[in-house]
Amino acid sequence: MSTIIKKEIETEQELKEVLELCYDILTVNAPELYGYDAWHKRFLDGLQPLVYAMKDEQIVSAILGRAENKNSLVIGFAACRENYRRQGITKELLGYFEDIARKKGFKCISLGSEEDAFYEKCGYKIISQVHGQNIFQKKL
Repeated sequence: MSTIIKKEIETEQELKEVLELCYDILTVNAPELYGYDAWHKRFLDGLQPLVYAMKDEQIVSAILGRAENKNSLVIGFAACRENYRRQGITKELLGYFEDIARKKGFKCISLGSEEDAFYEKCGYKIISQVHGQNIFQKKL
């Protein structure tokens, strides 16, 4: 069984490859928030956690955060290749993401999702509902 490697995005090439995975899996409704230029700016800022997991020498999961303010972080993208789901990879990556967020001084993480069970298992609580999505939050 191959090992999972968790990394922060360090190069523009890694950013492009991670975003390619995310755009293949996710529907992007707000290009001003989630388009390449917005993520590239966050990457250059270096303030937000942008992480991914590799297995079998390919990127299989990614979690990208965007700061709402100095205390609050929003998970903009969380994606995993279909054939790597339900293996604990994204859950492990989320713990890594949370550790980095904590070290960068964030106090809470929020996200919107229709996928309840996964985030609840990871300690996130539903705090509201917007446009048919549950809004989750976790205090760090």
